Amino acid sequence: MTADKVYNISVSHHYFRLTTESIRLTSNKHCSYYSLSDVINERADRANDLIDSYDSEDMRQHLRIIPSDGEVGIEFTILTTNAASIETAALALGEALGQTILFKDAISLMMFDLIVERNATEVLTKLGLTASEADAYRVSLKKKHSNVIPIRP
Repeated sequence: MTADKVYNISVSHHYFRLTTESIRLTSNKHCSYYSLSDVINERADRANDLIDSYDSEDMRQHLRIIPSDGEVGIEFTILTTNAASIETAALALGEALGQTILFKDAISLMMFDLIVERNATEVLTKLGLTASEADAYRVSLKKKHSNVIPIRP
């Protein structure tokens, strides 16, 4: 049996709103009520993929716009294995971004990823794709880093 780890953190008002939007989007996706703990546990495996999915400057911009530190208290409990994965990802993200990334910063970036993913899916469903088709197509929409610089004619 995997143990759980309880977190009590203080976050900004914008961060708090990011958590509630993440809960709403995940609940609607699964047609079931989700908690913040559920969202984090479900998204933990994405934490290590963030570096390859987004430009470093886009992630730094997210952290500037939605600061992690604040006065709003939140509490959640997640699996210890997921906590370890997120902590490992935070270290790698810190190296990639050239700044210290705290545990709650890594969670913020995971929720950023969720918002991007769900908004892309919602746009695609408006184009007439089914939700499962939109989810499958959305994977191909992520920008990857490229060393190729286009030459203008």
